[in-house]
Amino acid sequence: GIHVTPTSVGRSVYVANSVMKFKRFAFIALYLSVIVATSFIYSFISSGQSTQTITLYYGKSPHGSKLHRELIAEGRTSSSSPANVSTNATHLLTPTTPPAYLVLPILYLVQTEKCLPSYLQSNDVLGNGSLGFDVMVLSYKEACENPPLRHVHYFLNSDTTWATGRNLLFEAAMNRNKNYLYYVFMDGDIVLIDLKNSNPWRKFEAFLRSVEPAIAAVDLVQDNNFLKMVRDVHRDRQCSREEEDYISCVWFDAIFNAFHYNAVHRILPYDSTYDKLSWYASQMAVIARSEVLFRGQVVLHTQVVGENREHRPYPKGFYFPENMFKRWLSDFAERHVQSSKRLQCANIYVNQWRTMGVKHGWSSSTLCLPPPPPHDVIKPGWYSCA
Repeated sequence: GIHVTPTSVGRSVYVANSVMKFKRFAFIALYLSVIVATSFIYSFISSGQSTQTITLYYGKSPHGSKLHRELIAEGRTSSSSPANVSTNATHLLTPTTPPAYLVLPILYLVQTEKCLPSYLQSNDVLGNGSLGFDVMVLSYKEACENPPLRHVHYFLNSDTTWATGRNLLFEAAMNRNKNYLYYVFMDGDIVLIDLKNSNPWRKFEAFLRSVEPAIAAVDLVQDNNFLKMVRDVHRDRQCSREEEDYISCVWFDAIFNAFHYNAVHRILPYDSTYDKLSWYASQMAVIARSEVLFRGQVVLHTQVVGENREHRPYPKGFYFPENMFKRWLSDFAERHVQSSKRLQCANIYVNQWRTMGVKHGWSSSTLCLPPPPPHDVIKPGWYSCA
C-alpha cells in the first residue's frame, strides 16, 4: 500500500489551494478583459455616429440665483437690466433623438393688467396646455386670483414699465427648470388674425417649428404696417417676394415677438434707459441688435398679423439722444461674434446704425434679402455682407 505522512498531506493541500487561487485569478482576469473589450467596441461604434450638441448658455452666478445669462462677461448689466443667471443645461442629441424643433415646447410670456383676457384663455388660443406650450403672465395692476388654467403661471409686479415688465418675464423664464424652443413675448391685448382664415396661433407655432428663424414677428393691421413698408422697398428695388409666407425684415413691432433659444439671451434683456423719454426706445435696441447679430434671420410672417385693440397712455416719440445707438452697440458685436472675418461684416451694420440711427431701418439692404431656409444655422454674424 501507499504510506501517507503528514508532510505529504500538507503538500497536497497546498498544491490544491494554489490551483484554486490560480483558477479564481484567471476567471477574474477573463471577466475584466471582456468588460474592457466590450467598452472598446462600444466606443468605437459610437465614435462613428454623428451627434448634435445644443447648449442653452445657462450659468449660475456666484452672487445669486437670478438671471445674468452671460451679461457680466459681456458687460451688459446695468441698473435697468436684470443681473441674474440660471443653471447650466446642455442637451446631447444622438441620431435616435428627435430634433429640438420637434420636441421642445414654446413659452408664451404675457403682460396684462390682471388675468389673461377670456379670448386668450380659449382652447383655440392659449387655453389648451396639451398643445406643446406653457404660459407665464406678469399681472401689472392686480393679482389674478384662482386662475383656471394649470399650465399658466402668474406673478404680480405693479412697479414696472413695459420694458422692465418684459425683463421680469425674461428673468423668470430663464430661471425655469425647463428648456423651450421659442420664447414668445406678447402684450395681453393682441389678437392674431390669419389672412387665410385658419387658426393663427397654431399656424404661427407650426411656422416656428418648420422654419426655425432666429427671431419672428407679426405685423399690425393698423398704425405701423411694417409689412407694407418692406413690400414697398421690395417693389422699388425690384426684389419683390410678396407671395412668400415670411420675409426678412429690420423693423418689427414689439407686440408679438418670438426669440429662438439660440438668440434670446444675446438680444435681451430690454434696455429701459430711455423709458421716461419713450417706451419705443427699448424695442429699437432690440431691432438694432437683432440685425447686427442675425441679419436675414429676422422675419415677418406675411399671413398672420396682429391687431392691437387697446391703446393705453405711455411715453411715446422718436426723438432720442444722438449717442443712443452708439451706446447700445458699442463693442456689442465683439462680445458675440467669434470669427474676425464675420466680425468685420457685423461691424458694417453697427456703423450704419450708429451713423444713420432710425433711418437705417428703412434703407438697409437687409430688406432685400431672401428669407432664411428652414432650420438655418442660428449663430451671431453667420451671414453674408453682400
